[in-house]
Amino acid sequence: MATPNLNLKKRKSLRPPQFRLRTLLMLVAAFGILLALRQWISPMAIAAIAFLAVSIFFHVAGNAIGTRLRQIGDLPDVSTADGNSPARRPPQPRDFAPVTPLSRRSNLGWMIIVASSIGATTGAVGGGLWTFAAGNGHIGALNIVVGVVAFAVLGGIAAFATFGFIQVLGGAIWQAIGSSSGTTDSQGRSQ
Repeated sequence: MATPNLNLKKRKSLRPPQFRLRTLLMLVAAFGILLALRQWISPMAIAAIAFLAVSIFFHVAGNAIGTRLRQIGDLPDVSTADGNSPARRPPQPRDFAPVTPLSRRSNLGWMIIVASSIGATTGAVGGGLWTFAAGNGHIGALNIVVGVVAFAVLGGIAAFATFGFIQVLGGAIWQAIGSSSGTTDSQGRSQ
């Protein structure tokens, strides 16, 4: 029986998350303090604080896991390596799928400006009418202006996101159809 290749570095493993009793007690104490604050802070503020804390925790945990995985790399495990396995070779360009136009940054064109303008206009009109209708006619001009501006921004963002997504999705579908039936040029169009 062949001996394992001893030139391989000892593989580090991704261990399950571990914490000490002190960490657990600190977490329970922080949660208790957060619940005790409900006497003085609104529930929305407590929810925002909890959301911020959970976001920070997941960010740090993801960073730690990513760093650990980067250290591990794709080295084989020494304990499972046998002498009969072929030598590892670095990946070659032919091992990967061809680069798509979606990998390049490109301008969405003038249609995105038109779509965003239509969305902002529609949002402004709808926001002004809704603000006026919600106030039963007893609303000041400043409130209507705030409603118009707020809904214009929301309508513009919604139209930009929707149209941009549809445009990119359409380009990806067009490229997929073109590449499955023949060759494509540098812009992803079928030739």
